Amino acid sequence: MLMLRVSVLLMVVLSVQSCRTSHRLDQRFDLRMDGERGSELRFTQTRHIDSVADVTKLATDVWKVEHYTYPDSIRLFVRVLDSSGYVVTHMADPYKRPDAPNYFPAIRETIGTGRRKKTIEVSPYTVREYGAQDSIPTSIALAIDQSGSMKGVKEVLDMGTELFISLKRDCDFISLTGFNEKITTVFGLESDTTAMLRAFRTYARTSQGLFSSVYDGILTALKTLEDVPLEQPKVCVVFADGEENTSMTRNADIYEYATRHNISIYCVGFAYANDDELQALSLYTGGKYYRAYSKRDLLAIFLDIYRSLQNYYLVTYVPPEYQSLHMVDVVVAVPGRDTMLSRGQYDKSPLTPLSPTNEFSRMILFAYNKADIDSTSLPLLDELADAMELYERVILEVQGHTDNIGGEAFNKRLSEARAHAVRDALITRGIEPERLRTKGYGLTMPVAPNTTEEGRAQNRRTVFKILRK
Repeated sequence: MLMLRVSVLLMVVLSVQSCRTSHRLDQRFDLRMDGERGSELRFTQTRHIDSVADVTKLATDVWKVEHYTYPDSIRLFVRVLDSSGYVVTHMADPYKRPDAPNYFPAIRETIGTGRRKKTIEVSPYTVREYGAQDSIPTSIALAIDQSGSMKGVKEVLDMGTELFISLKRDCDFISLTGFNEKITTVFGLESDTTAMLRAFRTYARTSQGLFSSVYDGILTALKTLEDVPLEQPKVCVVFADGEENTSMTRNADIYEYATRHNISIYCVGFAYANDDELQALSLYTGGKYYRAYSKRDLLAIFLDIYRSLQNYYLVTYVPPEYQSLHMVDVVVAVPGRDTMLSRGQYDKSPLTPLSPTNEFSRMILFAYNKADIDSTSLPLLDELADAMELYERVILEVQGHTDNIGGEAFNKRLSEARAHAVRDALITRGIEPERLRTKGYGLTMPVAPNTTEEGRAQNRRTVFKILRK
């Protein structure tokens, strides 16, 4: 019944708009250049794997990445689609046939860059299929740009928002935050579709503003999900052009809050949107970035997001520990076609543009009273060199710190020598010398009492301060 209701609603919305304002809206909100066309498949309905007519046209992707429990586990939300945008089902337990092949035969992670790059076979792992019949409650925070730069698409955006709310299942919850220079929580997490539509329609009549507080609006929307348990599915869907004018919030604040509360962000940008900012928020929180060029694109994206929250293959595994970029390939094997790779990524580097801190420590060990780096710490330097190669604008200050054994002058010289040793080790790994500074603080900045061996061990540390991102 839900699928029938949604299909009828979409047909009515599109046909009514086509009859009433098709020419006007398509001209005003079809911003593609000549020859430029969207090629991404959008999720329309579901299709059993046995009913796929041409398996050679299947495609696959990782739609969502959850890495909030790293390094204990990673969770990937994988889709398999046919050429019509149908999501293909019945390929994993508990829904696949007992005699069906293993459609997900391998998981691989690639870590490192250049000569340090290596691919690791992940084992064990689990694949569990979820569908609409599982009725897993999902909490969705909508954040909608109502600033002056969105005026030309407001009619379509309002129509799409109503469509999105109307898709809600009985078990789901939605909140809605509108933003221009003012932030408005139209309603908190709510399950009553009628009440939500009434509240939105009232807000939409006077919602248009002049400027845009995108980051303040997104953070406010995220906070409506604060009380949802970590393990429950929750996402923030942002409709904006990325033009920021008046926010007090930084993008790093949004990243930190979203990752701490396991919220993936899905940004929908319009035509000439500020791609870099919107894409970064989606990428680093495990979500997805969409680009809408026309009203039909926008409505298809609304449907794609909501339906993808109801139908997916959940892949869970314990990842290799590596504090840099992780590329994940889920191997999908369907008899009758070449092997497919469903690719995703997550970044555990402290150097990401959205990292909330500009300082981090590494427990790099040295020979007693010397500046010789212990061989057990070399992998940490490999990870850091990889991250610096990935984020090539970063400039680091390497800080050496010691305990209080040996006196102030001795420890000052030792900390400087150890900082230089770390710098030299990074240079030998291909990092440009001009991107590295050194400073020795000796015993002057302890982080623990020097009265115990445990405390002294904490004080013998190497700190990295990010001078430029």
